[in-house]
Amino acid sequence: MKSLIIATLALFASGVAYASDEVSVRNLDEGAVSPPATIEDLAWIAGHWRGEGLGGQSEEIIAPPLGGQITGMFRQTKADGSLMFYEFYHFAERDGSLVMRIKHFNPDLTGWEEKNESEEFALVAIEDGAVYFDGLTFAMTGENQLGSAVRAGEAGEVLQFRYTRVEPAFN
Repeated sequence: MKSLIIATLALFASGVAYASDEVSVRNLDEGAVSPPATIEDLAWIAGHWRGEGLGGQSEEIIAPPLGGQITGMFRQTKADGSLMFYEFYHFAERDGSLVMRIKHFNPDLTGWEEKNESEEFALVAIEDGAVYFDGLTFAMTGENQLGSAVRAGEAGEVLQFRYTRVEPAFN
């Protein structure tokens, strides 16, 4: 079961078609193969974003490509400002396409997944200012505005997050 997964993207290209404020989630059909892509196709993902989600503040810090991967960190707070959980993740090339892998941690850094396991999301598509992974989407919703959505839990509820770019990057 895929648990709460949040990740964000920033798009630094001009002429991008912005998605609506509500971000849709796609799934990779059973037996389908992810489309061709390289880590450089997600170079625009790098950035520092803050916003709202799950009743508190959400924050993403995503580094630029290095060593064939893009790494990121997410943290979620509760409404009272206390930490709810962290995620550490990466985007990596696999079999001529991309995959996103995430590990979740409690505020004391005890892991949710087993030591050698992570949540994994195969690429569905990159198009129109959005990247779609299996059950997880990130899309530019306006200039310096990012939306993300994830299908979570047994019921498959779609959770929405809205972010604004932080300038300078670590303020």
